[in-house]
Amino acid sequence: MFILDNQSLKPLYAQLYQQVKDKILAGDLKHGTKLPSSRKLSGDLQISRNTVEMAYQQLAAEGYLLNKPKSGYYIGNLDFSLVPLVQKQEQEKPKTEELRKENFTYDFRYGNLVPNDQLISKWQRLTNHCFREYRSRLADYLNIPGEPGLRKEIMKYLHDYRGVKCSLDQIIIGAGTQYSINLICQLLLRQTTTIAMEEPGFLWAYKVFQNHNFSIRPIELDDFGLKVEQLKVIESKMVYVTPSHQFPTGKIMPISRRLELVEWAMSQNGFIIEDDYSCHLRYNIKPIPSLQSLCPAQVIYLGSVSKFLFPSIRLSYLVLPEQLVTRFQEMFNGLPSVVPFLTQKTLELFMKEGNWDSYLRKTTRHYKEKHDVLIEALRKEFGDSISISGIGAGLHFLIQVKWPMKAEELIARAAEVGVNILPQSKLWFGKEDETYGMILVGFGGIEAEAIPKAIQLLREVWLS
Repeated sequence: MFILDNQSLKPLYAQLYQQVKDKILAGDLKHGTKLPSSRKLSGDLQISRNTVEMAYQQLAAEGYLLNKPKSGYYIGNLDFSLVPLVQKQEQEKPKTEELRKENFTYDFRYGNLVPNDQLISKWQRLTNHCFREYRSRLADYLNIPGEPGLRKEIMKYLHDYRGVKCSLDQIIIGAGTQYSINLICQLLLRQTTTIAMEEPGFLWAYKVFQNHNFSIRPIELDDFGLKVEQLKVIESKMVYVTPSHQFPTGKIMPISRRLELVEWAMSQNGFIIEDDYSCHLRYNIKPIPSLQSLCPAQVIYLGSVSKFLFPSIRLSYLVLPEQLVTRFQEMFNGLPSVVPFLTQKTLELFMKEGNWDSYLRKTTRHYKEKHDVLIEALRKEFGDSISISGIGAGLHFLIQVKWPMKAEELIARAAEVGVNILPQSKLWFGKEDETYGMILVGFGGIEAEAIPKAIQLLREVWLS
């Protein structure tokens, strides 16, 4: 028996289709069972024959029914013995992410941002402009380097703000930093299968290199960043670094260490992959010029706007040394860009109108306020019982407690009082950190006025 609801927004044929399918999956309709004719069922349900036929035809197209000419529709010979098990597993699967979203009042997840209404309004206006003015291009595929106008705007910004030296052909638009690293791996596998990385460092970069079967050599840090002396004794022609704000410690690589690193690259004819992920956000000093500005021929430069505008737009840029441009064109020429035209053109107009520069200034001031409030709250509540790394830049701190409590317990206790600190994936690749609990705290997704109360709650549950 089928029951249809004429008041439902769901079409009648879709209701009938779903009810027949559910009965087949539940075993109520067995193999070989003949269904009522469309004439009879339409009369019983007081609906049109076309509605019944649409439902039957969809079920037949998916293989649930067999249509025998001049005979009718029959249930197909299907084995659904595993379906109840799959359904049960899905029902029992804990919806931890949904629970996290519902139960947390204070959000310290790294990488999370509070939506900016003014930015959203401007972005929407420019997107609508693209729909009106570039309608004919909405169906086009962009070449893999990306929209020339956007690459030109990025080139100007990088030259003026980061000291990057490059031509338009050297800039590649990508769908996030991991995508850009993926391209680098494909470019350089001919040259080397070993890469050095900072220890601790960025897990997702590590994962991409690992997935391309690179042999990864962790290099320790000191107060000046990656130890180049260790780099010199391993067999590698490529190193991945975050010199402007090391992830996750926040260390800044001074000019002396940068020159030492450049000297290594030149002597090895190797490449430095410079991930300048948080170059926009410096609070107490001006942004430090890029490593690429010292040695354009040996540095592959990575940047992103996603972490600063909308993480959801997934837009990054890659600046290749001139010697790799021809190889890139040979390997990827003819492939389409992975970032939609609409996204690229909207960002181009956003930058061309001067919105990017003003947004950088305003947003840096906004995040500096959060940065300062969080530092003050942590020092007030915890004093010398914690150490804080990464002060002065970026959107996160690395906090290490000085009492015997592991990160898992710190995170669990925070959850009890509605403070969201997600478990951090491994930051140490070659060894486990043996110190007391260390956590990564992001402040992009919490309002400044909420920070003192959140830190007070952490003190109450961590030191109780």
